[in-house]
Formats: sequence, structure tokens, C-alpha cells
Amino acid sequence: MKIFKHEEYTIAQDSKRDFTIVEKNNNFFKLDNATFDSLFGKEKLEFVRNDKDNILYMMGMIFMILLTLYLYFRTTTYSIIDVNFLPATLVLIINIFIHELGHVLFLKIFYPKSRVKIGFKFMFIWPAFYVDTSYSYMVSKYKRIAIYLAGNFMNCIYVLLVLLFFPKQLPYCYLVISNVLVNFIPIVKSDGYYAVVTLFNKTNIKKDKVATTLEDAIRGIIMFGVLGIFSWLSQ
Repeated sequence: MKIFKHEEYTIAQDSKRDFTIVEKNNNFFKLDNATFDSLFGKEKLEFVRNDKDNILYMMGMIFMILLTLYLYFRTTTYSIIDVNFLPATLVLIINIFIHELGHVLFLKIFYPKSRVKIGFKFMFIWPAFYVDTSYSYMVSKYKRIAIYLAGNFMNCIYVLLVLLFFPKQLPYCYLVISNVLVNFIPIVKSDGYYAVVTLFNKTNIKKDKVATTLEDAIRGIIMFGVLGIFSWLSQ
């Protein structure tokens, strides 16, 4: 990944991608290489730096997430909902902040100039806070994947600490595990989905509102089915 400057534009180019990202005033534009060359090909670009990548960023986070899920399911039973719902919900709310902090932390580590934007949306029927990770387009592939996985990574550190030092509190973590599964398994369009899309050097294709709502509903129903299977197998 190479970073360039041209007047008020910041430009990110990666030989493995068939597009170029251009940032101006916190707005991001994805240009196919032919369009970019027609607009900037004759302009002198100021080289800023190479953004070195490392697959270990991605592999380390995936290992941590899978290890946590394995130890959790091996240690206790998992349920979509149980009698611990109220305290588990409180733990989940706390972990939402931990989750989003993970995205912010790694985004700032990999791209210190990034500006953090936090929002709220419904993902199918799940209310969700989110961090705008648009600046992750300005870093190399495995760093970008790590930014997507950082929320689950932080949640898993929390669960592992509970597992090691406060095992009696583990029953209150089942909604955190649900949150990790929903975000990690690339069914709904969340962290895991965008990590997989990035891994294959693709971008999410935007659809109209009706098509997006229908697709999200189908993905959400499938995700509920997957959580149900995990719950059934864990009994």
C-alpha cells in the first residue's frame, strides 16, 4: 500500500486492488484505476509513505476469537436466552463499549490521522452502535481486517479474563458470546462479513433500501438459525 498527497487529497493505492481510494475532507471516493489515471494521471503526486502489512495482525485476532469460543463452549453451556438475561444484558452493554473501543484503538494505531465517528443503527432486529471505519481504506489489507476484528478481539479478551479469574461469572457472558458469533460469522453484514470481503479484495455492493432491508432480514433469520444450532449442540 502506498500513500500519496495531492493538494487537499490523500490517496491510497494498492497493487492488489483494482481501485484507488481518494480522501478529501473526511469523504472517501473509490475510483477504478482507469478513472483515477484520467483524473490524476498527469498530476504530480507527492509520495508520503509505504504502509507495510503483516498477515499476523489478522491471524492473531482470528486465533484469539476461535480460542475463546472453543474454551467457552468446552467450559459451559450456551443458550440464546436463559434466566440470567438481565445481568447478562448489563454485561453485554458494558462489552458494547469495549467492542467499539477495540475498533477505535486499532484504527488510531494503524492510521493516527483518522477521525472517529460513532453511530447507532438496527442490524436486522439487533440495535447496534458502530464505529465508522472508513479510514481503514487508507491502510493495507491485513491491518484493515484487524480493525474490523478488533471489537471481537477485545470482547474475547474480556471473556478469557472471566474464564481464568472469575469462572463463576461465566454464565453472565452468554450474550457477549452471541454478540461475538453474530459479528464474527460472515452471515449478517457485520465485522466478519467485511473482513472476508476485504480478504478477497472486494468491496460491499450497495443496494437500494428495499433490497437492503430484504437481504438484511434474510441474513438475520439465517443467523438466528445458526445461534439456535449452537445452543442445541451445547446442551
